Amino acid sequence: MRKISSHRRGTSRQLAELGKFLMARRAQVPPSRVGLPDAGKRRTPGLRREEVALLAGVGVSWYTWIEQGRAENVSGEVLDSIARVLMLNDNQRLYLRHLAGVQANYPVPMTTPKAENLQPFVDNWSPNPAYIADHRWNVVIANEAARILLGIRSERYNVLEEFFTSKHVRAAYPAWEQIAPSVVARFRSRAAQHTGDKELQAMVEALASTSPRFAELWEQRDVMEDSCGPEYLTHPATDDLHFTRTALDFTQRIALRMTVYLPVPGTGTEAALRRLSHLTVTPGLDVMEEAR
Repeated sequence: MRKISSHRRGTSRQLAELGKFLMARRAQVPPSRVGLPDAGKRRTPGLRREEVALLAGVGVSWYTWIEQGRAENVSGEVLDSIARVLMLNDNQRLYLRHLAGVQANYPVPMTTPKAENLQPFVDNWSPNPAYIADHRWNVVIANEAARILLGIRSERYNVLEEFFTSKHVRAAYPAWEQIAPSVVARFRSRAAQHTGDKELQAMVEALASTSPRFAELWEQRDVMEDSCGPEYLTHPATDDLHFTRTALDFTQRIALRMTVYLPVPGTGTEAALRRLSHLTVTPGLDVMEEAR
């Protein structure tokens, strides 16, 4: 399994852009906005370099180097302090971090659209299964095919928890034991982008106490890219199903990901999905039970 490599520092071009961005933003902050007296007309608008450095708790020489694109090892903490002084929003702050080559992820997503607004995204993939989940793998919305095939009910459904605790979900994966390590490795890759999320950490700890197999795999600390791969599923109402699983990301700010199951040509999966489309999911009733 592929390990995550260390993050590269910003290139000289990125650092130069970082400096230009800071100068532009500095010029847009009136001294009065940060509690400084605006004594007389200034030669240039906005804050002076030494004022930004003082308010951010950074040495003037070091801040000057940052604006000149020479600070190759500037830390995320320093950039966050500068962003606070310049009154940057989260997108602008993370833009600074990205240019500097330091971690630039939202620790916890800031907003989540209403589930009903996302329904057309998954419905447009029908009859292929599709669902949208957050960074904790909680399903936000799913189409009918995904609800039938994966047993997604109207109440809370977490892909990782169901995979390791639901006997019905386990039955849907003929090669459950073989793919379990990759499921955990894919989740770890996703979770690594949100290390500040205490609810995610608590979820992992709770699942580890419930599922010894998950706990064992989590301790192995394997990481895999969570973008696409083969998926082999079964359902009591039809033949075996062969898919290519593809993940499509929304913006990083909301940290939602749509997972789509595309039928493998020549496997009879498309015809099987058409047969499954005549089933319906009854809230509170497991689809596996319903199909029997």
